[in-house]
Amino acid sequence: MASAGVWDLYAELGEQDRSGLSDAERAVFAICDLRQEVNSGGFDSYFRYWAGDTAPVAQAELPAVLGQGWADLLRDAMALLGPAYPGGADARAAALDARDFDAELNALDDRFYELEAGVDADSRLGALLHDDEDA
Repeated sequence: MASAGVWDLYAELGEQDRSGLSDAERAVFAICDLRQEVNSGGFDSYFRYWAGDTAPVAQAELPAVLGQGWADLLRDAMALLGPAYPGGADARAAALDARDFDAELNALDDRFYELEAGVDADSRLGALLHDDEDA
Protein backbone atom coordinates (compact mmCIF):
# COMPACT_ATOMS: atom_id res chain seq x y z
CA MET A 1 0.00 0.00 0.00
CA ALA A 2 1.14 3.52 -0.68
CA SER A 3 2.79 5.42 2.13
CA ALA A 4 -0.01 7.51 3.62
CA GLY A 5 -1.52 8.03 7.03
CA VAL A 6 -3.13 5.02 8.67
CA TRP A 7 -6.56 6.65 8.77
CA ASP A 8 -6.32 7.78 5.13
CA LEU A 9 -5.58 4.20 4.10
CA TYR A 10 -8.33 2.92 6.37
CA ALA A 11 -10.84 5.29 4.78
CA GLU A 12 -9.75 4.23 1.28
CA LEU A 13 -10.16 0.57 2.20
CA GLY A 14 -13.61 0.98 3.71
CA GLU A 15 -15.51 -2.30 3.88
CA GLN A 16 -13.66 -3.85 0.93
CA ASP A 17 -12.49 -7.44 0.95
CA ARG A 18 -9.27 -7.65 2.95
CA SER A 19 -8.18 -11.10 1.86
CA GLY A 20 -5.54 -9.69 -0.50
CA LEU A 21 -3.87 -7.63 2.21
CA SER A 22 -0.69 -8.63 3.98
CA ASP A 23 -0.92 -9.99 7.52
CA ALA A 24 0.38 -6.67 8.87
CA GLU A 25 -2.22 -4.69 6.90
CA ARG A 26 -5.03 -6.95 8.11
CA ALA A 27 -3.80 -6.52 11.69
CA VAL A 28 -3.58 -2.73 11.42
CA PHE A 29 -7.01 -2.38 9.88
CA ALA A 30 -8.62 -4.78 12.39
CA ILE A 31 -7.19 -2.63 15.19
CA CYS A 32 -8.47 0.46 13.37
CA ASP A 33 -11.92 -1.18 13.23
CA LEU A 34 -11.80 -1.55 17.00
CA ARG A 35 -10.60 1.98 17.64
CA GLN A 36 -12.98 3.59 15.16
CA GLU A 37 -16.11 1.86 16.45
CA VAL A 38 -15.37 2.05 20.16
CA ASN A 39 -14.46 5.72 19.87
CA SER A 40 -17.66 6.26 17.89
CA GLY A 41 -20.18 4.34 19.97
CA GLY A 42 -18.45 2.14 22.52
CA PHE A 43 -18.12 -1.62 22.54
CA ASP A 44 -21.85 -1.96 22.02
CA SER A 45 -21.48 -0.32 18.61
CA TYR A 46 -18.34 -2.29 17.79
CA PHE A 47 -20.05 -5.59 18.39
CA ARG A 48 -23.30 -4.71 16.60
CA TYR A 49 -21.70 -3.83 13.27
CA TRP A 50 -19.38 -5.43 10.71
CA ALA A 51 -16.23 -4.06 12.37
CA GLY A 52 -16.73 -6.56 15.18
CA ASP A 53 -16.13 -9.32 12.64
CA THR A 54 -12.41 -8.49 12.81
CA ALA A 55 -12.17 -8.69 16.62
CA PRO A 56 -10.33 -12.06 16.62
CA VAL A 57 -7.66 -10.64 14.28
CA ALA A 58 -7.28 -7.51 16.40
CA GLN A 59 -7.15 -9.52 19.62
CA ALA A 60 -4.37 -11.74 18.28
CA GLU A 61 -2.22 -8.81 17.16
CA LEU A 62 -2.81 -6.30 19.96
CA PRO A 63 -0.12 -7.61 22.36
CA ALA A 64 2.65 -7.00 19.83
CA VAL A 65 1.27 -3.75 18.42
CA LEU A 66 -0.27 -1.83 21.34
CA GLY A 67 0.40 -4.02 24.36
CA GLN A 68 -1.07 -6.74 26.52
CA GLY A 69 -3.47 -4.35 28.25
CA TRP A 70 -5.24 -3.75 24.95
CA ALA A 71 -5.42 -7.47 24.22
CA ASP A 72 -6.77 -8.18 27.71
CA LEU A 73 -9.42 -5.51 27.26
CA LEU A 74 -10.63 -6.90 23.96
CA ARG A 75 -10.53 -10.46 25.32
CA ASP A 76 -12.70 -9.38 28.27
CA ALA A 77 -15.11 -7.57 25.96
CA MET A 78 -15.41 -10.54 23.61
CA ALA A 79 -16.00 -12.87 26.57
CA LEU A 80 -19.20 -11.00 27.44
CA LEU A 81 -20.77 -12.55 24.36
CA GLY A 82 -20.15 -16.12 25.43
CA PRO A 83 -17.43 -18.74 25.39
CA ALA A 84 -17.35 -18.77 21.57
CA TYR A 85 -17.19 -15.31 20.00
CA PRO A 86 -20.14 -14.90 17.60
CA GLY A 87 -18.84 -14.40 14.06
CA GLY A 88 -21.65 -12.28 12.65
CA ALA A 89 -23.13 -8.94 13.64
CA ASP A 90 -26.63 -10.39 14.02
CA ALA A 91 -25.42 -13.10 16.40
CA ARG A 92 -23.44 -10.57 18.43
CA ALA A 93 -26.43 -8.21 18.60
CA ALA A 94 -28.62 -11.09 19.80
CA ALA A 95 -26.08 -11.92 22.51
CA LEU A 96 -26.00 -8.27 23.60
CA ASP A 97 -29.79 -8.08 23.64
CA ALA A 98 -30.13 -11.32 25.63
CA ARG A 99 -29.28 -9.50 28.86
CA ASP A 100 -28.40 -6.07 30.20
CA PHE A 101 -24.68 -5.50 29.67
CA ASP A 102 -24.75 -1.71 30.14
CA ALA A 103 -22.61 -1.62 33.27
CA GLU A 104 -20.05 -4.05 31.86
CA LEU A 105 -19.89 -2.27 28.51
CA ASN A 106 -19.49 1.12 30.17
CA ALA A 107 -16.62 -0.20 32.28
CA LEU A 108 -14.96 -1.67 29.17
CA ASP A 109 -15.42 1.64 27.32
CA ASP A 110 -13.73 3.47 30.22
CA ARG A 111 -10.80 1.05 30.14
CA PHE A 112 -10.52 1.56 26.40
CA TYR A 113 -10.46 5.36 26.70
CA GLU A 114 -7.73 5.13 29.34
CA LEU A 115 -5.61 2.95 27.08
CA GLU A 116 -6.30 5.18 24.09
CA ALA A 117 -5.13 8.24 26.03
CA GLY A 118 -1.95 6.53 27.17
CA VAL A 119 -0.38 5.57 23.84
CA ASP A 120 0.14 7.05 20.38
CA ALA A 121 -1.65 4.18 18.65
CA ASP A 122 -1.66 5.92 15.27
CA SER A 123 2.11 6.13 15.32
CA ARG A 124 2.52 2.46 16.24
CA LEU A 125 0.04 1.34 13.58
CA GLY A 126 1.75 3.53 11.00
CA ALA A 127 5.12 2.06 11.93
CA LEU A 128 3.77 -1.47 11.44
CA LEU A 129 2.51 -0.55 7.97
CA HIS A 130 5.82 1.13 7.15
CA ASP A 131 7.79 -1.91 8.33
CA ASP A 132 5.53 -4.08 6.17
CA GLU A 133 6.24 -1.90 3.11
CA ASP A 134 9.99 -2.23 3.71
CA ALA A 135 9.82 -6.02 3.98
